[in-house]
Amino acid sequence: MLRLAGGVEGVARNVSPSGIFFVTEAVLEEGQPVEFRLEFQDFPSGPVEVNCSARVVRVEEQGASRGIGASIDSFEFRTLPRAGGSNQQEP
Repeated sequence: MLRLAGGVEGVARNVSPSGIFFVTEAVLEEGQPVEFRLEFQDFPSGPVEVNCSARVVRVEEQGASRGIGASIDSFEFRTLPRAGGSNQQEP
């Protein structure tokens, strides 16, 4: 899941350390700074959240939605609690 600052959601289609392409209903313009959060629930070491700052480099109209290409300026990983509570294993 991708969530833009302000709460608008999007769907990530392609992600790399330097850029992302996602689809959203948010109105964004080329050159605009954008902040968003990605959540990876199935990460091997447990769920993680990645907070990113980026700049929009491409906008593609896709009906009511827009495809957004953005160059990532910075990102920060944060571990999320596992579903069901505790991260500890039973003996």
